Amino acid sequence: MTIRAARRAARRGAGIVAAIASLALLSACSGATTPEAGATGEPEKATLTVAINPSTQFAPFYYGIESGIFEEHGLELEVVPQTDIAAIVSGLASGTYDIGFATVVHVVTANANGIPIRGVSTIEGQIQEDDEGTVTIAAADSGITDFAGLEGKRVATVGLSSHNTLTMWELADRAGADTSTIELVQLPFGQMAAALESGDVDAAIMQWPFAAEALEAGGVELGYNNRELFVDTATTLFNASQSFIDQNPNTVRAFADAMHESILGATENQDAAKESLVDGLGITAEQAETARWNVGGRPELNLDAFEIARDLLVKFSTDQAARTALENLDIETVVWPGALE
Repeated sequence: MTIRAARRAARRGAGIVAAIASLALLSACSGATTPEAGATGEPEKATLTVAINPSTQFAPFYYGIESGIFEEHGLELEVVPQTDIAAIVSGLASGTYDIGFATVVHVVTANANGIPIRGVSTIEGQIQEDDEGTVTIAAADSGITDFAGLEGKRVATVGLSSHNTLTMWELADRAGADTSTIELVQLPFGQMAAALESGDVDAAIMQWPFAAEALEAGGVELGYNNRELFVDTATTLFNASQSFIDQNPNTVRAFADAMHESILGATENQDAAKESLVDGLGITAEQAETARWNVGGRPELNLDAFEIARDLLVKFSTDQAARTALENLDIETVVWPGALE
């Protein structure tokens, strides 16, 4: 598929819905039962397969592993790196993964299409006003200085149908750009800096530590996407299927409690959290030192991000059936109640 064809397929959010909708057949249970959030006792399943999309936002998670917090809660984790979030959602639905990373956009879209995955924990807490996580960077020689300048340009994104894409569209739209003219180029975070420097793309939506390389090469910060749109709510989540929650309520409670402690602990021990990324992500000590994440975010979830994400999905989708499904979705069903503040 050419870049232009890919852009057309993803334009206005239709690709987000289509990508997740294709997973619906994998879900054996599409009901939205309410789990017992106050479960207590030993984890029913002590060894968990956890899929993540590697970046330094997982500093609290790796801090929790390195400091023994998960072990104290009776859990042993097998961490599986996975850059395709749709594949993580598929893995949760099929039982390949017990716990998996997904953004609020993917969670909302999955549930609108009958795939009952639930947010069980934040990754790095609620977004702060000074959050330096997801950042859109223009190439040094592109001449782009703001989101309006993305009109008619090539923008690298980790997924054509991703949270990052949607937030970039919204910020460009607010700045007055015609978002239908923006060409999307799907790249892993680790390849974006080189693509900016070579001129293969004009801008990229990046995570750390990869953003550091782009900025060192003269890249221009256009803005921090989540800071602009999602302050005081969380956009990145650990999730589980409703079936897994029903069968393993103590396990889910133990994992959520461990993540809660890990997020708070990483805030209090930032140097140790950075050091945990060396082994966790396989990066150098120098790269870990420049790690950024949403330090100080409240660990609890609220429903605001899911409502914002649904509104953006409706806004940028041209598929009426998808829009109707999104509008009819009961947002309160997409989160495990034990995760809410």
